[in-house]
Amino acid sequence: MKPIRSNVLVKPFPPSEISEGGIFVPLSVRKENNRVTIISVGNGTKDRPMQFKPGQVAFRVKDWGTPVEIEGEMHYLMDDSAILATE
Repeated sequence: MKPIRSNVLVKPFPPSEISEGGIFVPLSVRKENNRVTIISVGNGTKDRPMQFKPGQVAFRVKDWGTPVEIEGEMHYLMDDSAILATE
């Protein structure tokens, strides 16, 4: 899937099975991670060129993006302004 303009396609990291304190977290209460891998990016616009590249690890605004299922895995299509930081 190739996003257009300033959109990016991201895949979230899976939620952690173990809490920071070392306790197992049941699947029913795990929270989605805001850490993502950028899968593909659009070309940007004339006024705002694309600054991200596929393969980068980034942090997104929680609960932003349009859910898209690709090959049975959840991805999100969102505007590049929803990316807060990269590693």
